[in-house]
Amino acid sequence: MIDSLDYIVISIYLIGIFILALYSGRANNSSNDLITDQYLAGKSLTLPESLSSIIATEVSALTFLGIPAFSFGADYSFVQIYLGAIIGRILIARVFLPRIYDKGLTIYTVMGKKGTVNGQRFVAIFYTLNKLLAVGVRLFSGSILVAAFFDLSIYLAVGIICVITFFYTLIGGLKAVVRTDMAQMGLFVLGGIIAHILIPDVANISWSELMFSAFNAGKMNILNIGDITPFIIGVSGGILFDMATHGVDQDFVQRLTANKSIEGAKKAILYSSALSIVVALIFLSIGSLLWSYYQTVTPPDIANDQLFAYFITNYFPSGLKGLMVAGVLAATMSTLDSSINAMSASFYKDILRHDEDKNIAKSYKIDTFIITALLMIIAFIASKSDGLLVLGLKITSWTAGSLLALFFSSVIWQKFLRVRLDLMSVLGAYAIGCFFVYLNTVFIKGAWELNVYYGFISSTAFLFIKGRALDKFNH
Repeated sequence: MIDSLDYIVISIYLIGIFILALYSGRANNSSNDLITDQYLAGKSLTLPESLSSIIATEVSALTFLGIPAFSFGADYSFVQIYLGAIIGRILIARVFLPRIYDKGLTIYTVMGKKGTVNGQRFVAIFYTLNKLLAVGVRLFSGSILVAAFFDLSIYLAVGIICVITFFYTLIGGLKAVVRTDMAQMGLFVLGGIIAHILIPDVANISWSELMFSAFNAGKMNILNIGDITPFIIGVSGGILFDMATHGVDQDFVQRLTANKSIEGAKKAILYSSALSIVVALIFLSIGSLLWSYYQTVTPPDIANDQLFAYFITNYFPSGLKGLMVAGVLAATMSTLDSSINAMSASFYKDILRHDEDKNIAKSYKIDTFIITALLMIIAFIASKSDGLLVLGLKITSWTAGSLLALFFSSVIWQKFLRVRLDLMSVLGAYAIGCFFVYLNTVFIKGAWELNVYYGFISSTAFLFIKGRALDKFNH
């Protein structure tokens, strides 16, 4: 039963987010360039702001609800991706950042400097399409608890979250997005910690006993000593996957290039590796607690993705129940607002290629509305799927390798490969990359973590052959 105290807690959270966004928006005039203020926060982000925003963006409702569901049904093998990410983020700091920091509004602007207008435009279009699909799944995931808590249809819950996020995202550009991300990160981590206290209390079994039970059952295994192949695949997959998601995805790159200095940006991406693992372990262990609890009582007949939401709705006390709902809203909205701002920047500079800043406010409103509407539609479609955590990652893995190959070819290996970011390069790289991912998925039936490798290697090979063929033709 919903108590008035829960409504008060949620209302305080929402009002606080709007006030913070409004305050940050008024302070978002650190330069004389409206475009830089809107999309790069006037190059004013501090290390804590960049770091917190990275974590808040990657830790969506998929973390809050999906990671406990993953460990409930399996184990802690999901950590393998985070271990690989450590190496990936070291490479981003050492190799990527010196080549993209202060070089353009978006990473696709940097990639397109030695290419064509259509090459830059279409790489941004493919990024946007993939981002819409991946974030749409995360939006649906965050709507599960909201729907259960307020006894709403999932469609109405999705719509409410979209409307709230749409309005506060409009208020103050990237600075407001980052400031609210900091508050929201604190809230959903607090929600995870509270779950560790309340689940043992409901079960009337100590935290250590519940965790020990899960440990004895192998539910906390990160690797299988008898077969280390999945561990190797997971870690190696995490390296390239993270380079693609955090190194060439405008959503994350924006938080780095908006930092006051390149040194601050490097520290933010490096420190985020350790913090990501800590957050992941907090929520993986919630799945362990739930698994041990449901060995003593009959679990509800629902999907694993809905299990934590069900437990919150039915067993958490008033006030704390509202806080957990606010935590899920925080996780969902922090991912939505970040993605909307990043996609809007790409719309503005790469796809529509505006050069004047006098109409930026109007453009931002229109772009934000279109992006939010598309995310809502995709979330409705995602409501028909199970296994949301892996689904969200699999969507990204289909094109991440091709995007990474285009970045390496046009920015890092440009002198060696002599590749121009033109339309043929972009379309060919994505077509070849997706074809090989399709082979891995349908015929080879290999691990999805290797999709990025299939996409990256095949796309790079295509770009190399294309570059050599043009050289011979020109000579």
